[in-house]
Parts: sequence; C-alpha cells; structure tokens
Amino acid sequence: MRIIVCDAGPIIHLHEAGILSLFKNVGEIFLPHSVSMEVLAATDLADNWPEWLRVVQLASSELKEAEMWAKLGDLHGREAEAFILARTQKADWLLTDDSAARLFASLLGVEVHGSLGIVLWSVAQEHLSRRQAEQALNNLERSSLWLSAKIFDEARKALIDMTSS
Repeated sequence: MRIIVCDAGPIIHLHEAGILSLFKNVGEIFLPHSVSMEVLAATDLADNWPEWLRVVQLASSELKEAEMWAKLGDLHGREAEAFILARTQKADWLLTDDSAARLFASLLGVEVHGSLGIVLWSVAQEHLSRRQAEQALNNLERSSLWLSAKIFDEARKALIDMTSS
C-alpha cells in the first residue's frame, strides 16, 4: 500500500468539497500533529476525525530540523514537518497545495500531488466517474483552494482526455 504524508491544505480542501473520503483509496495517510491542529482549526472534523488519517508526533530533534528547513526553504513550519515525516515514513507521495512546498519537495526528489491530483488519480483508478469528478472539481473550485481558472480548465481537459474512449 502507498504511504502518503499530507499537509493541511488537501485535507481541508477535499473536506470542503465533500470528497475527503477519496483519501481512503489512495493509501496510508500520515500527517504531523501540528498539521492535524491546523486541520481541526479550519474544519468541523473534531467530532468526526477519520480513523484513516493517522497523526504522528515528531521527535524533538525532528521538530528542530523542521524549524531549520522552514527558515531555509521559505516554508511554513507545518510544511517542513510534513517533509520530515515524509522522509521518516519513506513516503511514496507528499500531498500539498502550496506552490512553494511543491517546488521544495520536487527539488528534493519527492513525488508531490495536490487536491486536483487526488481527484484525477481517483478517476484514473475508477473510484470516481467522470460526472462525479466534474462535480468534485466544481466543489473544489468553490472551496478555499486557490488555483487559477487556467489550472481548473487544465484539470477539466485532463478529465475529458482520461474518460474519452
């Protein structure tokens, strides 16, 4: 099973779009404790935390390393903690919607995906139909996820290409 470390953005955005359950199909999802606190502050998941979102408390040495990475890499502390956790978990994917974090991860050779990627992956794996994916993209566009209209248009074109046969 795929090991995935997630930053707060994809959890918040997929929750707002009503499609957080897509994560159940992707793999084992891990997030640092600080990321879970950010998610709890931004959502109503406190009373209904999904059991498949596994929270990990980093060691103090890992937290210190994350602080250093945050200073050097133009990252938030929680994103840096997600990078540390991805390394310790030997994650297959890192999920983040933050462009600076995505760039940083790609420079480190980590495979990175975001909220749109989860929707498109779910279509490719036949967990979502084209119609469901179109609705998911519409819902994501109305969420707090900020992406340009061009990016959403590209995702819709990819969806058409994936489902046309």
